[in-house]
Amino acid sequence: MVEKSGRPAYLQIVDDLSEQILRGTLAPGDALPSIAQLGERYDVSASVIKSAVSVLRTQGLVVGQQGKGVFVSETPPATGPRR
Repeated sequence: MVEKSGRPAYLQIVDDLSEQILRGTLAPGDALPSIAQLGERYDVSASVIKSAVSVLRTQGLVVGQQGKGVFVSETPPATGPRR
């Protein structure tokens, strides 16, 4: 899924997941797939997925719950994702 476009893979993943969240495909409270599942989906390493999730957290689109996973924020930022 990640294209060799010159744009870093983790940012391409951020774009895709942000779009899914903003469209409602991933609804508030939904768990993101595991790092392993996302790695398989995008054909990238776990470190690339972790970087993407970190950006999504910074943007306020997802929240992590220790030992449970990463979930779509119940109250996404009003301004949408910042890039």
